[in-house]
Formats: sequence, structure tokens, C-alpha cells
Amino acid sequence: MAKIGIICTEFRLVMLDDFVEGKGPLVDKLEIEQDSAYKKKPSHCPSCKSDRICGIEIMGGYDGVLFWECDTCEKMFFRFDPEVTEEYLQSAKELWTNPSDWGYVPRSKFN
Repeated sequence: MAKIGIICTEFRLVMLDDFVEGKGPLVDKLEIEQDSAYKKKPSHCPSCKSDRICGIEIMGGYDGVLFWECDTCEKMFFRFDPEVTEEYLQSAKELWTNPSDWGYVPRSKFN
């Protein structure tokens, strides 16, 4: 998974194509090493113990956080079990948006 380049404070909203690409099961393409699901935001990363945990929302997939990601080591964690997560990811597959509808933000104004 490629880091989007945004330092996260609470959560970030991303397009599915920015997060994971390809055909077949999308959950398998995510770099999630464990099958544990954290329904609530973990207080710290189980891998590096950092408290900088970010919620990831996939536009069109689920109205809310779908994954947790450590902003320090970039490890990702499920919020739902892999089968449910796959259903949400598949529902976001054909979502498209026109970037020009979002307005222009100069690069100097990025976080």
C-alpha cells in the first residue's frame, strides 16, 4: 500500500483506487498481517506501540472508518472481519469522482 502523504490526526477519506488496486479479493492486497478486528480505535499500535492511530474511510465503501492505520509504522488493522471488509471494498470499486468539482487547493496549502 502506498502512503497517501497526509499526516493523520483522526481519520482520512480516500478513494479506493488510491488505496488498493487490482482484480479479485481486495482484502488480500491490503498489507494487513493479522485477522484481529478492532471495532473501536486501538489505544496504541500492537506492532510498534505508537499512540498515533488513524482511521481510514474508503469513499463509497462504508460511511465511517473501515480500517485503522498506525501513522508511525504504517501497519493496518481491520475494523471488521475480512469478509465484511471485502464486501465494503467491492461496493466502492466503481466509484468515480471528478477532481475539478472539488475546487483547486494549491500544494502550498496541503497539510
